[in-house]
Amino acid sequence: MREPDWASMDEQEFEALLEGSVTQPPPEHVVAEVTPWRLATRRILTGIGLTSITLNFFWLNYLLPAIGMTLMLLGFRALRRENRWLSLCFGLAVLRAIYLYATLILNSTIWFSMASSSPVVHGLTVLNLALTYMQLLCLWGGFRTVQQKAGLPPHAGSAVALLVWYGIIGLLAALQYNGLILPLALLISYICILRSLWKLSKQLDQAGYAVRPAPVRIEDGIVAVAITILLVVGCLLGWLLGCKYPMNWQAADPAEHSGVEEIEAQLLELGFPDYVLQDLTAEDIAACDGALRVVAETREEPMNGNDLEAPRVTSVAVKLPGEQERWMMIHHFSWAEYPGFYGTESIQIWPAYQDFEVWRPSGEATGRVLYDKNGQTYTAPYYFLGDQTFTSDSMFWGEQTSTDLFAAFSMPGTGEHHRGYLAYSIQSVGETRLISSWFNYTHQRTGLQYPVVTAMEHRMSGIWYHSGPFQLMQYSAQFLTSELNEASPTP
Repeated sequence: MREPDWASMDEQEFEALLEGSVTQPPPEHVVAEVTPWRLATRRILTGIGLTSITLNFFWLNYLLPAIGMTLMLLGFRALRRENRWLSLCFGLAVLRAIYLYATLILNSTIWFSMASSSPVVHGLTVLNLALTYMQLLCLWGGFRTVQQKAGLPPHAGSAVALLVWYGIIGLLAALQYNGLILPLALLISYICILRSLWKLSKQLDQAGYAVRPAPVRIEDGIVAVAITILLVVGCLLGWLLGCKYPMNWQAADPAEHSGVEEIEAQLLELGFPDYVLQDLTAEDIAACDGALRVVAETREEPMNGNDLEAPRVTSVAVKLPGEQERWMMIHHFSWAEYPGFYGTESIQIWPAYQDFEVWRPSGEATGRVLYDKNGQTYTAPYYFLGDQTFTSDSMFWGEQTSTDLFAAFSMPGTGEHHRGYLAYSIQSVGETRLISSWFNYTHQRTGLQYPVVTAMEHRMSGIWYHSGPFQLMQYSAQFLTSELNEASPTP
């Protein structure tokens, strides 16, 4: 018996041959080639479902939309010559895919999360939502046009229902709705809408509607593999090139303390630790001119019982001259051994003026980071240094808005004796005997995270102590200000 000529068949001939009881069933890939409408619509509807599902575990909230968008691209690509509506759907799918794939790649860098609150990112998000609505509207028009060609009464209300469904979801997101009953009802309705669209596609298939897939130069499998390679390579490059702040490292000038030698000698005589003093800028040393008192304490281990590698932290309080009581607080950290720097680091200060109303800030915070390599010291300013207002949510205290002093930076992957300091000044507005200042250091101990967030963002999220790639270390410095307690930091 002669083999059927599968390659030259259209859909109607294919169906007629099946009805004629072909003794040898055609291969699955042949079925897909001669029934492009069935395959394309299945890809499109499956893609719509996957791009709408949010499962926040095992990175499925990123994997499923990526797979779904690829299926939509392939589905609309096959139908793009069928009518103008489906052609517009393909164009909109390309734009949405560019946005999604670019977002997935940028999520492997620190820059996308840092810019997430910018007007540009908000604008792109709104534009992508508008493209989604436009695509559903074009899908409705495309299905109606196909029904007319197939001799069926045009009805594609399920596509309109899906458009309304997305609108309700967007409204609930804008209102920050937290209920359970309405989302459950929307989930059930979503399943019903997709089922209705699936039945509509099947009706067209059963009506004998035949399409010729648009000619392509690159096969679907190659397109899918190319997209996968693009995403994998893009994310790897993001991890390698976009995981650290661009720090302005410069070789330290051996004569940078020239002109402040007398102030240095005075501070050393008062008990200022020499290894901390050597790391201060000349401007910070000059700010301590005429110091009346120095109190210092060093902690080798953090207060939260951390058994991992931790820096040594030295806290120094310098009493400054003036009519009102003024102090400079200096927190200095130093890693005895190289701990591995995989991304970003952050320092959060709970300054003395937050704990007691008798203190207020006096001037801007200062500081820098340093490291040694081949006998040369290199220095850089913090990438960010200043007050940061943020909202965090914890299971103990709920949602809280705070303003703290932060320093954000990255250390190089080479060198030794990585260290730095942060200094701020306070001035009394009442009578007090205590200075209390907390030093919270967040260290990134691995580069394995997706999406990538910075140490500072992680700390502001309210996650406590150790989580994922981050490690929190806390140090408290408390000093008595009374002149009767010259040598005594509080225990």
